[in-house]
Formats: sequence, C-alpha cells, structure tokens
Amino acid sequence: MTQAPEPPLLPGHTIIIQVRVEQTTVDTPQKTREWSIRMHLSLYGGWERSKDITAQECQELADTFWSGSADDYFAQVSMTYGCHLDAYYMGEARHAFYSLDDAGHVQVRVPMAYLHQIASSFEDASIDSLELRFTSINNAYCNAGPSSASLDKPLPVGHWSSCWWKTDDGATIPTTDDPLLEGDVEQAFFDLEKGTVGPFIDMPAPINPFTITPTQADEPASGATDPDAESPSASRGLLITITTGAALLLVAGAAAITWKHRRTN
Repeated sequence: MTQAPEPPLLPGHTIIIQVRVEQTTVDTPQKTREWSIRMHLSLYGGWERSKDITAQECQELADTFWSGSADDYFAQVSMTYGCHLDAYYMGEARHAFYSLDDAGHVQVRVPMAYLHQIASSFEDASIDSLELRFTSINNAYCNAGPSSASLDKPLPVGHWSSCWWKTDDGATIPTTDDPLLEGDVEQAFFDLEKGTVGPFIDMPAPINPFTITPTQADEPASGATDPDAESPSASRGLLITITTGAALLLVAGAAAITWKHRRTN
C-alpha cells in the first residue's frame, strides 16, 4: 500500500514541475484503443546546480504518488531527462475531470489541490506550467486567469480549446479543483469520444498518500500460511519498473491493474 510521504523528499534537489491534462486516444494494456483523459506530470531536477533526478528516485516518486488501481484507469512512467508520470482515464472515470449537464454545458477541471500537495512534499519544488486541453468543445472560455489561451480551434470534426498558465509569463498556477475550462459540448463528444452526461466524481486513482492515516501492521492470524497473500478482492498497488536509457517508456504491470471497461453508447 502507498505510504504517506515524510517530507522533505529529495533533499538537495530543486524540482520544477510541469502539468498537462488533455483528451487523447491511447493504446491500452489490453491492446484496445480508447479515448481517454491523460494527466501528465513532468518533474525536472538539475536546476540551480541541484541534483538530477535518478531512475531510482523516479521509481520512488511513482510508487509514492502514482500508485493504486481502478476501473478504466492505468498509469505509465518514463525516464527521459526528467521523471515523467502519466495517468489515463477512460469511460466513466473521465468524470474525475469533466462534468456535463443535460443542456450540453461542460466544465473541465484539474486536481490542483493534490498536485500542490505533491509539490509541497519536496524540499524545494514548484509548479511552473499548467496546460489544459479539451476537444469537442465550442464557445469555450478559461477561468482563473491563464497566461494564454487557444479557443474554438477547428478540427476535422468539431473544435478544441486550451488554457495555459506559465509562471514565466506572470500567471499564477491555480490551487483549487474549481473548473478551469467551460463551454458547449459538441456532438462528436458523444459519437466519437463516447462521452456521457454526468457530474464530477472523485478521482478514482492514483491513491492520494496524504489522505492515508498511518497504522501499525496487523499481526498475522494464527495458522496463516502466507502473510503476504492477498484476497481476490484486495486492492493492489501500481507496479512500475524503470530502466535507464533514452526514450524508454515502461508500462505498469498488467497484474497490478484491474480492468473493467465500461462504454456508454
């Protein structure tokens, strides 16, 4: 199980964090291609003569902040000049990021409260860039004062919009989970992307380690033959292995993830 981190993490490092949330298609571990919402986190070290992030440290960060499993969700990690964490949400799990009412008004958010918790757990870290992109949206507008925006850009089917906050451009990175992008959803969202009407839901994964109350490990039951065994219904954490090398992308082990694809036509 994920353990609550004991700050400061990575002492001696100066960490710059960049965040991007976007709609995209993805090849899943089950060899299907799905529409998803991708939450991408890049952590860069080596700034101001600080230490670089090593592959082992990236592994530890993934184990701490990107662990856990859920329906319609999987995660990846890569190590290419920085530590890159990706979480993909399919089907109904996408409602962690968007809500859509019967009138067709869509709101899109990012879990900024959790991302700022991650940043605050390091000795010296800050989020300097946040980008949010959404397709099949029109008449769009951004909230929370982004430094730049691209709104109602045409696609072969429908439109897309983005909002971008960069501290180098004087923007303040949002700190709450309030909606950052709003607009009118287009028919392609239902026909192509299999989106559904519904409210925001709690983010199903990864596990937020800051919400975990540390407890003492239970003593093994008398007569137990395998204290490490899990029941079939037990939740298992995300397993990630990192190997050094350029452009290596490593997918979380399929055995660590429970898959139940649900599609609403």
